[in-house]
Amino acid sequence: MIGNQSVSIPKPPDSVTILWQRNPLDRRAPRTIVEASVIGSAKPCQRLLQNGMRYRDAAECLRSNGFEQITSERLGVFGLAVFVRES
Repeated sequence: MIGNQSVSIPKPPDSVTILWQRNPLDRRAPRTIVEASVIGSAKPCQRLLQNGMRYRDAAECLRSNGFEQITSERLGVFGLAVFVRES
């Protein structure tokens, strides 16, 4: 406590990293999640972050629930995206 004010440490941001893949034989195939990792919470999008789920659905849910996509990289048929939500 400093003076009459209490000091609290801010909550760290929620972070979601998604590794996705696309079928190289079908350019129209949707990107699917290979693996996703969450630090903090991904609610209410957690159910969309499972292996084999569509990347677009997960990304839209995250953005609609306060996450900002801070990076996206393509690695051949794979890609990596990072989303962050401030508390």
